[in-house]
Amino acid sequence: MLLAIDAGNTRTKWATFSCQGEIRQQHACLNGELASTSFSSAITDCSHIVISNVAGEQHADSLTRILAPYQLPTLWVKANASTCGVINRYEKPETLGSDRWAALIAAWHLKHHTCVVVNAGTAITIDALNTCETNGAKSGKFVGGLILPGLTLMQQTLGRATAQLPKTNTHHAPMTELHHNIFAKNTADAIYNGALHAISGAIEHMAASLNKQSKQPPQIVISGGDAQVIANALAYYVTNQVAIVDNLVLQGLYLIHTNEK
Repeated sequence: MLLAIDAGNTRTKWATFSCQGEIRQQHACLNGELASTSFSSAITDCSHIVISNVAGEQHADSLTRILAPYQLPTLWVKANASTCGVINRYEKPETLGSDRWAALIAAWHLKHHTCVVVNAGTAITIDALNTCETNGAKSGKFVGGLILPGLTLMQQTLGRATAQLPKTNTHHAPMTELHHNIFAKNTADAIYNGALHAISGAIEHMAASLNKQSKQPPQIVISGGDAQVIANALAYYVTNQVAIVDNLVLQGLYLIHTNEK
C-alpha cells in the first residue's frame, strides 16, 4: 500500500493506494488543521509515502514531523524533464509545481490524447498537454499553461479592492444559471458570473489555441473543488469532451511513485 499526500494552497488531501492503483481510503483537512491531524488509520498497511507540496517549507516541515514516527521511505515529488511518458517543456522543468506535474501525468495516462488539464482550487491552473512521438512511441508533451485566481479567490480579491462593490458570499450561486443568461441583473450575480466567465473563457481560449497547434480538438480534464461548476459553464460553450476526474493529483503521485520503483 502507498500513502499519497497532496498538500495544496488551502487543503492537504491524502489517499492510500493498493498495488493495483485503487484508492482504498481518502481524507482531507485544512492546512491550518494539519498539526491536529493523524495519519494513523491511513498509514497502517502502507510501505511507502509520496508527497506533492506546494504549501511552502513550513508546511513541509510539519508533514515531516508528523510522518517521522512511521519511518517509511518518502518521495517528495519534484517536476523534471520527463517522467511516466510525459515530457516537460517548461523553460526550467524543475520549477513547475509538483501538483501540476502530477496532474498532467495522471491526465495523460487516463486519456493518451491532447488535453487541457485544469486544477480548480484556490488557484486555477490550465495546462496544455500535446502528443508527440519519442523513439517511435506516443508521448504526452506539456507545452505550457496559465495560472489565475480560483473562483473564490477572484471574488474575494474584487471585494477587498473595491469600495462600493459588496463583499460577496463566495458560495453564492447566480439567480439565473450562467449558461442560460450572461446578463446578470444584480451585483452579486455580476461578480460571480464575471469570475466564472474569466475562468471558463481562459479554458476555452487554451483549448482553441491547443487545437490550432495540434490539429485535433483537445479533451478537457478538470479536477478540484470547483470542477463541477466550471464544467457546467463550459458545457454550454464548448464542444470539446469535458471530464471531471477526482483526485487527479493523487493519481499522478501514485503513477510517479510506481515509475520510480
